Amino acid sequence: MLVAIVTGGGQGIGRAIAIAFGNRDTHVVVADIHGSNARDVQEEIQKTGTKALAIEVDVSSEPSVTLMIKRALEEFGTIDILVNNAGIYPSTTIENLTNPSWDRVIGTNLTGQFLCARAVVPIMRAKKKGRIINMSSSTALRGAKNGAHYAASKAGIIGFTKALALELAPTGITVNAVCPGLTDTAQPRGHMAEQELYDKKDRVPLGRIAQPQDMVGPVLFLASDKAGHITGQTVFVNGGDLMW
Repeated sequence: MLVAIVTGGGQGIGRAIAIAFGNRDTHVVVADIHGSNARDVQEEIQKTGTKALAIEVDVSSEPSVTLMIKRALEEFGTIDILVNNAGIYPSTTIENLTNPSWDRVIGTNLTGQFLCARAVVPIMRAKKKGRIINMSSSTALRGAKNGAHYAASKAGIIGFTKALALELAPTGITVNAVCPGLTDTAQPRGHMAEQELYDKKDRVPLGRIAQPQDMVGPVLFLASDKAGHITGQTVFVNGGDLMW
C-alpha cells in the first residue's frame, strides 16, 4: 500500500486531500502545525479502515521535519507521495511588512516545501519512484494585494518545482505544482469579509469560488501512475479565473 504525507493536512485543502488519499487505500501521514486538527483528520481517515498517522510539525523547522520523516518511516516503512500543502497568509501592506513576518511566510510556504522535499528524496530515490506535489497559488502570477510575502513565496514554489523536476527526472521521481484559485477555506477569511469572499465568484467564468474538494482530483491524478510522464508542470485550478 502506498504512503502519502500531506502537510497542512489538518484543515481546508490539505484535509480534503488527506481524506481522499485514505479513501484510495493509501496510508496517510496527516502533518499539521496544529496537532489537534491533525488528530481529528487521522480519526476520520481511520473510520474508513485505512491507517493514518497524525504528526504535529512546523515545516519551517528542519528538526521538526526530520522528526516527522522519522516517525512516518517508523510507522509505515516508506514514503511514496509528498503533498507540500502547508502555508500561511497574514495580510499586510508593504510599509507594515516586517522582516520577521516576511521570514515567517517565506519560511513556512517556500522553505518548508524545500525541507520536506529534501527529506523524502533519498527515500524515493532508493525506490526509483516517487511523487512530489507542491501547492502554489494563482497569486504566483497575478500577485496579491497586501500579500507581497505570500505572492513571492508562491511564485518561488513554481520555480522550485521546475528545478526539482529537472534534477529528479532521471530518478523516476516526478515533481509538479498545483495552483488553487480563491478557495472556500479559513485562509482567505483571515483577511477578507465573508461577503467579499463570495462576491469574488462574479469574476470566475465557472461562476463560483473553489471548494477544497476541487483540488482533490488534480492532486490524486498527479500522484497516480497515470501521471507518470508528467513532471515540472503547473496545474491551475481556479474555475477559469486565471487562464495560463
